[in-house]
Amino acid sequence: MTPVRAGTPLRIDFVSDVACPWCAVGLHALERALERLDGEVQVELHFQPFELNPDMPPEGADAGVYLSRKYGTTPRARMRCRAARTRPRVTCWWPLRRLPG
Repeated sequence: MTPVRAGTPLRIDFVSDVACPWCAVGLHALERALERLDGEVQVELHFQPFELNPDMPPEGADAGVYLSRKYGTTPRARMRCRAARTRPRVTCWWPLRRLPG
């Protein structure tokens, strides 16, 4: 990796899917980290699209059914997952009842 010279902006490519809650959590964490730098590092943030599930139907899908099929989980197991433990620490979470298509 090439070091960034003083005065040269640091380019960050943020690759995400708009329907991915973990992408929103990551973006939130990145934005808070950049705020803590308080302008110490000049940053160029570039957003790159990525479709996590190109087979999602246009009408979307019920999140519980989709996750059960994809990961073989139950609603109770999902409640105990890392996402449930992370949720109180972020302010950009939204309830997912239906995954967008």
